[in-house]
Amino acid sequence: MRGYRSSDEFQILKVWNESLPYDPIDFRIFRRKVLLDPNFDPNWFLVAEVDGQIVGFCLCLIRRVPMEKIGTEPERGWITAFAVHPKWRRKGVGTAILERAMELFCNANRTEVLISPYTPNYFVPGVDERNYTEGLDFLLKRDFEIVARPISMDANIVLFDYLTYAEREQKLKEQGIEIRNLQPQEIPDLMEFLKANMPGDWVRHARDLLMDITKGLGDYDQFVIALNKGEIVGYCQFEGEHFGPYGVRRDMQGRGIGTVLMAKCLETMKRKGHHNAWVLWTSDETAQKVYSRFGFKETRRFAILRKQLD
Repeated sequence: MRGYRSSDEFQILKVWNESLPYDPIDFRIFRRKVLLDPNFDPNWFLVAEVDGQIVGFCLCLIRRVPMEKIGTEPERGWITAFAVHPKWRRKGVGTAILERAMELFCNANRTEVLISPYTPNYFVPGVDERNYTEGLDFLLKRDFEIVARPISMDANIVLFDYLTYAEREQKLKEQGIEIRNLQPQEIPDLMEFLKANMPGDWVRHARDLLMDITKGLGDYDQFVIALNKGEIVGYCQFEGEHFGPYGVRRDMQGRGIGTVLMAKCLETMKRKGHHNAWVLWTSDETAQKVYSRFGFKETRRFAILRKQLD
């Protein structure tokens, strides 16, 4: 058992993709979401090696750099990727890796470990209940508990017709609420709205997308905003076929603003040639019902796991 070395990259990717076939990654994603993560420490990327062959790994993280709006979360640690090659399972490898991981977290004075809602660079929200039953059982037998069960949803938008929502948009307009695409000069207003009303990772996500747009890697119509008498009270965004996040200021909810935001955003996605839209993670039952009305269907269900440490 040892920490990650730069020479491990090829073998790690091979074990990753053969062990986690529903969540494969390439070198580009590995470097961006693992090696360049601000909290990455090679000594916390545990590697199990037998005779020069990597047979398993566990990516452990604690916040070393504060996250927007939530700080360093000093009581918490995360495991965002954990795998043992199928040929080496039931030989004690997974148990040895996990025990070493718990030692790291305990020595860092963590009181709980989560799998795996870590932002900004999680891969999936948790353990896929249907496709990784063996891994889920392994963790449950080692004192992890399920604390949430978010789902992924997908929709085909080829036949989406925005005209069915035009009347709702008109009613909002009569109330002084306008739904339209973001204008470049409104970036400060959007960021102020997000910082005041949305989770820290949503603020980061929007900022990253806006930075790409300023570099010519996207368009401002990837953001749809709701304005109440000129003040931003809701927004929705997309990147490629990835829909969301989207949200409405709490005191403005219940008026149908979110529905029209979503419709306008899907209309823009369709106009740009996208045939599908997908949401990686939603745990909100109300949001799930809204998604369902737009043809989104559950594709995966995850178990977010937590282990309390002494």
